[in-house]
Amino acid sequence: MKQFNRRDFLKAASVAAAAGVVSGCAHSGSVHTSAPMQQGRSVIGLVAPKMDVVRVGFIGVGQRGYGHVKRMSHIEGTQIVAICDTHTGVLERAANYLVDTGVAKPALYSGSERAYQQMLERQDIDIVIISTPWAWHAPMAIDTMNSAKHAFVEVPLALTVDEMWQIVDTAERTQKNGMMMENVNYGRDELMVLNMVRQGVFGELLYGEAAYIHELRWQMKELEHKTGSWRTQWHARRDGNLYPTHGLGPV
Repeated sequence: MKQFNRRDFLKAASVAAAAGVVSGCAHSGSVHTSAPMQQGRSVIGLVAPKMDVVRVGFIGVGQRGYGHVKRMSHIEGTQIVAICDTHTGVLERAANYLVDTGVAKPALYSGSERAYQQMLERQDIDIVIISTPWAWHAPMAIDTMNSAKHAFVEVPLALTVDEMWQIVDTAERTQKNGMMMENVNYGRDELMVLNMVRQGVFGELLYGEAAYIHELRWQMKELEHKTGSWRTQWHARRDGNLYPTHGLGPV
């Protein structure tokens, strides 16, 4: 793996993969099969120095992000430092939950779509969990790594191949992790099957099939606020699987 070259890999994989996946996910119809000049040392196998306490910041706590706040508050060795959201109602809800459970109230950031950048100026945050509308994922991840923090981003990590390369370049230059949090990889069923595969229960696997079937029409009606206020627009503009990693990830 130390000799892994991302450009050699792209030559073999990008043509086949881009045609099948990118066409359904990207903003534009163009497909880029060449890699830009490498910006720094590869982050394949990157291991961050051990932290006795992981100091956490959140961008977006409307639905999924609020769940992350609740779960993170119960993990030993973590400290929730700051939370940012453009909607003051959900921002206060997350802060009140922490206070009610005996956790110190974090610093709160709001007021504009760029308020998160003020939060990123803090020097007491190690990682940032991003759970915002899709169009903000790549810009926020890039800004997070540029501020010397690790970025953990909800699906999808980016919307175009160009954005993906910007994330790779930023990670290599800053030596910070930019991870897409594909939660389906870590479900009990998926981890059970993975364990069975590793133990040879199924023999040698030669074929895998993936799909994403999820009833979300109720969510699409949330036009004033919540996920439907922005995700409905994507379903209206794109015809395809907008969440391919939920199926492809476990396979």
